[in-house]
Amino acid sequence: MIKVLALALAVLALAQTPELTDVHGLVVVVNERNGWYGIVPDDDRGTRYAPDRLPDEFKKDGVRVVFSGRLGPVDPNVRTWGIPLTLTRIRIEPTR
Repeated sequence: MIKVLALALAVLALAQTPELTDVHGLVVVVNERNGWYGIVPDDDRGTRYAPDRLPDEFKKDGVRVVFSGRLGPVDPNVRTWGIPLTLTRIRIEPTR
């Protein structure tokens, strides 16, 4: 019974995970020495996303990208640079 309840809660949590689709943004260096990079979306420059893993070819300050992903939970007791983001897709933005 407990396993069924745990599974149901996990499915419910996944169903409520906010998704981003084809968002245009800019890769920024947070801490180059530690390999930390973030993404700032064009439509809300006050928001910052902390991708879980950014492919090496995108680890350049100022690279324009189009990305999709799932937002992670934000722990109110932990200070972070940005909203956790699990990337599901990322590509270089075509020149405008």
